[in-house]
Amino acid sequence: MDRLHLDYRIVKADTGIMGGLLSEEFQAITPLGEDILVLCDSCEFSSNIEVAACVPQKPAEAETELEMELVETPDSRTIEEVVETLNKPVNKFVKTLIYNVDGKAVAVMVRGDREVNETKLRKLFNATEVELADVTMVKEATGAEIGFAGPVGIHCTLVADEEVTYMQNFVVGANKTGYHYTNVNQKDFKIDIVADVRNIMEGDTCPCCGGKIEFKHGIEVGNTFKLGTKYSKAMGLQYLDSNNQLQDVWMGSYGIGPARAMAALCEQNVDENGINWPKEIAPYQVAIVIISMKDEQQVLKANEIYEALKAKGIDVILDDRDERPGVKFKDMELIGIPFRITVGKGIKDGNVEWKARTNDKEDVSIEEIVEKALDALK
Repeated sequence: MDRLHLDYRIVKADTGIMGGLLSEEFQAITPLGEDILVLCDSCEFSSNIEVAACVPQKPAEAETELEMELVETPDSRTIEEVVETLNKPVNKFVKTLIYNVDGKAVAVMVRGDREVNETKLRKLFNATEVELADVTMVKEATGAEIGFAGPVGIHCTLVADEEVTYMQNFVVGANKTGYHYTNVNQKDFKIDIVADVRNIMEGDTCPCCGGKIEFKHGIEVGNTFKLGTKYSKAMGLQYLDSNNQLQDVWMGSYGIGPARAMAALCEQNVDENGINWPKEIAPYQVAIVIISMKDEQQVLKANEIYEALKAKGIDVILDDRDERPGVKFKDMELIGIPFRITVGKGIKDGNVEWKARTNDKEDVSIEEIVEKALDALK
């Protein structure tokens, strides 16, 4: 990735169906990336949003616990609707979502402005499938229509995000169609499992240093898996160690996506003229443009420079088309060739024009142009 000159981050990721002990993704930073990367503004912490650990937000001071109260909310099913009906801040609400976890109903509590992380939930139960429950399963667990689920009197396993355990006098669904409870506290229901089951959010506290979390988008261009002995045990793959004892082989998996890497490089290096390829992977490292194909001296010197550069191992293209100079210049920029040598009227004085794609042009003597190219490509 360094040799490609990609702007990338290595982020911890979910091992998924590959399994094993650890997975890391190599993510190229680009606004058009399909993945959300979780980064810290103060340290090197980086993670995929699927596995990013969350630090619970605790209240500044404890409240006096009030008595739970049943209130009618007939037309309020979503958090937004209940917030508007009861006129309370969203962080005083706890939403309870019913999930189908390998065929069993599981209720999950998160603060009103948080989202459940289904990857964390799947790993918590070591489950194969996790999805939101259908209407029938919701009714069996809550006794109510969708939109009114809550922890009080729930008829299934109840999982609470760790942050919920620090909340007091909050609002929940009443497991009764058209109703919610206000001033709910931990004493009013029984939690079966407390775990980190929410998505991290921008502005949250970094789990490593206490800095602030920020999001960026990325394109996954490579990944690594520390597989351990999962597959070697299944295959009976062993080796004899120095003590002549059989041991299971430790395995790793390493993948790179060339097409994705090229796409990410295009996104990161495009400018108004085309693609500004890093010189290590450009289609050609140097382009030689002949200003006038009718000038025999220009053609002759251009070919001599072309052969001299090739002899030094430089990947070079000679643009000897019978086109206007502006067309040739634009095409070389569009293709993304990092350096250009222009052979024109300056050859009368023994000079050619040297131009790096992103820098100003300069006159260089024909005798020095090969060394100039070699130095630029080091």
